[in-house]
Amino acid sequence: MMTDLQTIQMLHRANVIAEDEIDASVEAFLNGAVTEPYRFRSGHRLNLVKAVRSHPGAQEFVGRANVGTQLKRPFVRAAILQARPLKA
Repeated sequence: MMTDLQTIQMLHRANVIAEDEIDASVEAFLNGAVTEPYRFRSGHRLNLVKAVRSHPGAQEFVGRANVGTQLKRPFVRAAILQARPLKA
């Protein structure tokens, strides 16, 4: 299976990236622990900040100071699921 152009969601559905890894990547972004690309066990890497900035809904919500983490979480998750990671 070619994984070069697949999204995180496609890789998840193919059992290449696990649900707990997606959850951990969302929490890493929300906690500000994103100094380096996030590395999944499969070797795929994703720049979480770039993924969120590239997603219009996530970018808008995450940038708001008056929006809590619970409201930001689904937008960050959507941005990560739609992002295309790099293969190590």
